[in-house]
Amino acid sequence: MTSQPYYTLLASLPALPRFDRAKRLPISKERLQQRLRMLDSNDARLLERAAAFLTWEKDAQSLTDREMVIRFHKMADLVSNPALEALFDFPLNQRTVMVALRRRHLGLDPPADKASWGVGPYVRHIERNWEVPHFNLAGVYPWLAEAEGYLEDENVLNLDRLLKNMLWDHLDRSVPSFDFGFRAVMSYRMKWDMVDQWLAHDVQKAGDRFNALVKEIIDGQPKLFH
Repeated sequence: MTSQPYYTLLASLPALPRFDRAKRLPISKERLQQRLRMLDSNDARLLERAAAFLTWEKDAQSLTDREMVIRFHKMADLVSNPALEALFDFPLNQRTVMVALRRRHLGLDPPADKASWGVGPYVRHIERNWEVPHFNLAGVYPWLAEAEGYLEDENVLNLDRLLKNMLWDHLDRSVPSFDFGFRAVMSYRMKWDMVDQWLAHDVQKAGDRFNALVKEIIDGQPKLFH
């Protein structure tokens, strides 16, 4: 990853409204891709790898827990990059916690010891605290109680809004406004994906996805990062 600033690129990108206030995308995917051609070739490859990994909705239907964990380990060099680690740690931990909440919501036992079901530093902690409210992580993630309430009510839309709000705020904290480096470009792309996903949100389809996830877990083939 280069350390060069991307003043021209970032200045050319329109401001993104918060995902749940957006009426439309301020820049199309095609136009965004054109602007991203200003990236250094190495940074462009890193961005595409990261975007492919973080576009959860596209792959969640076809990848199992283990396959997603394997994909994560292939991304380890990017995720552990000091300049980008702060961007990636929260969404990865958030998805792992939500997989655990969904499993427990269905009354399932904790994953078998050393099973490949999640990523990040809280995997074994969650297994050890399976019966504890919020996995004893409420101090780290105060939004867990609200998320669990939406999960129990099968309120998919509000759950999705909550999780995206937490991620959006995390990106705002992680990338200061004066940052014009690659990290700022990465943050913009992640936010653009959130806006795009939210605008395409369909409550009925979201409910269908939730029901499909329940069936997959009951059948013994849970999917990670849904």
